[in-house]
Amino acid sequence: MSLLPGLRHNLQQLTKLSGPGHANPTAFDMTADSVIIATGVAVLSVVVGFLAAYAMTFLLRRGVRFWFSLTLLTLYFPIEARMLQTFDVAVQLGLINSLTGLVLPILPVALSTFIFRQHMKTLPPELLEAARLDGAGPIGFLRDFVLPLSLVPIGAVLTISFLIGWNQYLWPLVISIDNTYFPLMRGFNLAGAGSGPSMVLATISVLPPLVLVLGYMRLMSRVTAVHL
Repeated sequence: MSLLPGLRHNLQQLTKLSGPGHANPTAFDMTADSVIIATGVAVLSVVVGFLAAYAMTFLLRRGVRFWFSLTLLTLYFPIEARMLQTFDVAVQLGLINSLTGLVLPILPVALSTFIFRQHMKTLPPELLEAARLDGAGPIGFLRDFVLPLSLVPIGAVLTISFLIGWNQYLWPLVISIDNTYFPLMRGFNLAGAGSGPSMVLATISVLPPLVLVLGYMRLMSRVTAVHL
C-alpha cells in the first residue's frame, strides 16, 4: 500500500510536463500519439508488403529478381541515413507536422515484403492451379487461399512493424516541428532520466508491445497447434 502514494505523485507529475515551445503533453497524450504512429506503421507495412510479395510471387513473370532486389536495397538506407533528404522531400510535399509525413518514411516495406515473399514461395503451386480450375481470379486466390494461410507471417510483420513505429524517437523529433505529435519516447527527456515519472513512462512504454507480442504468440500457438 505504501507504493500507492508515490505512484499517485508520479502520475500527477506526468500531467505537468513542460515541453519545447507550447507543448505540454500528458502521459495519455504521448501514449495515444505513439499508438497512432505505431498502428499506422504496422497496418501499412502489412498491406503494402503483402500485396507487393503477392505480385512478385504469383503475378509477375519477368523482372521479379530486379524488383525484389530493388526493394531489399532500401534496407541499406534506414531513416537515420537519409534524414536530411527525406525531410527535404517532406517539406516539398507539404508533409511537415502531419501523420502521413511521420509514418510513410519509416515503413519497413522491404522487411515485410521479404518475409511475405519467403512465406508465399513455400505455398504449393497446386493451390494456384486448383484456384484457376475453380475459376478464381487473382483477387479470389488472394482472398480465399493465400490470406488464410498467411496468418502467422501477417502477425509477425504486424508485431515487428508496430515495435519499429513504437520505438521511433529521432524522426518524430525532426518532422513534427510544432510538436503536434509527441510520442512516448520523447517524454523521457521531459520527465528526467532516472526520476519517478520516467520510470512510470518506461512501464507504460513496455505494456502495448508486450500485449502485442503475447497476442502474436497466442495466435501462432492456435494456428500451428504448438504451445509456446
